Amino acid sequence: MESDLSLVKPSSPRLIPHANHSRYLNYGVSHGIMSHGGIGSGIGSHSSNGSHGSPQSIKDFGGRSPRPPFGRMPSHTNAGFQEADISDSPADLSLRKQASTSSLQFNHHPGYCNSQPDLLNKNPISPALSFSIPSPPLPITSATSLLPPPPPLLLVHDLDITENQDDTKMLQLEPDDLARFRKWVIGFCVVNFDLEIGQALDYVYPPMELSPDEEKNICFSAFPDSNVFEVGDQVYSVRVRASNSGFAVSGPTTNAGFLYGYVFFRQKKDPSIRRGYFQKSIVLLSQHPWTGLFSRLIGILGPAYFESGQPMLEAACMNIANWLSPVEGQVFDLPFLGNLLQVELHQPFKPQLLETTPFDMNKLQPDLQIMASLPIRGLYNHFKDILPDLWLLWELMLLAEPLVVFAPDPTVCSEAVVSLVDLINPIPYCGDYRPYFTIQDTDFKYFITKNKPASNLILGVTNPYFHTAIEHWPHIVRVGRQQLRKPDGTPMTAHNSPLNSSRKAKPGLSSKPNTTFDFVQGVTSKRKAVIAKDRDLLRMFAEAELRQYPPDWVLNNMLRRHFVDLTEKFLVPLNRYFSTLIPVASPMTTEVRPAPRLKPFQTDQFMKSLKEHGPQLPFKSTFKTRTSTTDPTKELYSQFLKCGNFATWLQHRTTEAQVEINKQYSPSFCS
Repeated sequence: MESDLSLVKPSSPRLIPHANHSRYLNYGVSHGIMSHGGIGSGIGSHSSNGSHGSPQSIKDFGGRSPRPPFGRMPSHTNAGFQEADISDSPADLSLRKQASTSSLQFNHHPGYCNSQPDLLNKNPISPALSFSIPSPPLPITSATSLLPPPPPLLLVHDLDITENQDDTKMLQLEPDDLARFRKWVIGFCVVNFDLEIGQALDYVYPPMELSPDEEKNICFSAFPDSNVFEVGDQVYSVRVRASNSGFAVSGPTTNAGFLYGYVFFRQKKDPSIRRGYFQKSIVLLSQHPWTGLFSRLIGILGPAYFESGQPMLEAACMNIANWLSPVEGQVFDLPFLGNLLQVELHQPFKPQLLETTPFDMNKLQPDLQIMASLPIRGLYNHFKDILPDLWLLWELMLLAEPLVVFAPDPTVCSEAVVSLVDLINPIPYCGDYRPYFTIQDTDFKYFITKNKPASNLILGVTNPYFHTAIEHWPHIVRVGRQQLRKPDGTPMTAHNSPLNSSRKAKPGLSSKPNTTFDFVQGVTSKRKAVIAKDRDLLRMFAEAELRQYPPDWVLNNMLRRHFVDLTEKFLVPLNRYFSTLIPVASPMTTEVRPAPRLKPFQTDQFMKSLKEHGPQLPFKSTFKTRTSTTDPTKELYSQFLKCGNFATWLQHRTTEAQVEINKQYSPSFCS
């Protein structure tokens, strides 16, 4: 992941009082005396129903007795200064495994601590270095004899207070709190970049057991898999296979056997690191594919964690542990680190739309009023430059064709993939989709081969390696505006970037040395679309783009509403025929009888019904001429009946109908 990135001037050294800062932050957060982003009310100060609770007791924090803000200082031979990680105890100077890549290390001299230079020496040392040198004793004068010795101070230079965490000092959740917490979230993983072994898992909180493959996939998915990306923050989602984890969803669902990760990745220039850059991620791990909710949570937690360290992680966990249990289709008020989020959890097989939510569309606050299953920016934001291609993409998703999505960064990549999976709602997507897939994933050798790709598979990638590795795939999507860069790696401004001002980028621009790789948005497919585009809708979106009104979240809802309607029109012939398979209800009697079974779905009978009643879809006019050798309606439905999406839909409809039949023949219903 070596790259030329923009130079960010390091912050100057700052002095802070010598104290057990980690315990002080714990004390402040738990008792409501510390404020960060509106957290002064304390951990879990709002219950899920919006009521105010009392501050957490000392017992809630693992039985630790909090210290006052500035406790008794350890004795030292000389009044000196100490450079240290303020997340550790002053007495505990041991390093955790794979933890320290952010400072230079030197040989230890007996009698001195490497991290305690004497700043009172007349020969000052560079703030970037940290080693000990003997210092002469201070001369005693009448002035100094009247003053107490100066308090010990910490020299901090671009300090990473998230390093060297001691798990034994972290808040231990009570069993009941942990059980409530894990109904929403499994845990948080902190992933660092180790110069010797690459991505490494620093620690997991609350503690949990992960298999080696799970740990590897989480670590490598937590860092962008491209050699050029901006200095700053990235928020994106991943979907990793759960080998033996007991936390993954089980049962006959498309989510079975997978864990969902929501990543906050930070990269910044740091001259104290040999590699030159600070790179670290915090990952929210969950069994739920609630992209909208968890991307927002990790977007709030990430900056707070990197600024304040461990206490923010503990506060976040206590907030989540105080939420009510999740219920599909319900709206929850969720307090989180000083923010009150209104979240609607989606119901399976039902699309989330603004028309069906209790939120006021005229006063919607997208950052605080969230539909859990939808990406933050959504379908319109990422595909607005290639809107006419969405009807072809709808057909590809409907037929569960193999698809790879290229994007310039992980955020666009992951949100584009999740938006495509949602494109055929209310038909559940049957296949395996990876919002962000890297070359280090354990499934790489199975997915990326020279053979024909498996159906029912969508991969989101950013690594230029995939351009040659998957060039034989039948369907390739390139989405997101390519960011031109200067020779030093810094992004060019919008007025200097022709790729940002026009969808049709000139081929010559991509060959310049300040671009990452050739990238022109669009869809390359071996399939010829049969569904007609809605040209009136496209014209409306073009006018809205020129007027810059209505806002993108309204346009996104309109675009999704169109494809929900399109999918429901496609399902009309299938639902009509399926209704004939349901046995006719018998007259009501008090006699208890076994419930009848559904008739089997027969393809030839369905095709006969389709020909008799006709389709509801708007097919292209070119396919209705006498010269057409195939019937586009029959061809589209025949292909659908052979793909996995049909099997998933039929299984759901059969289960749903059989449940209703069983209710009618149950003893309680008959009585």
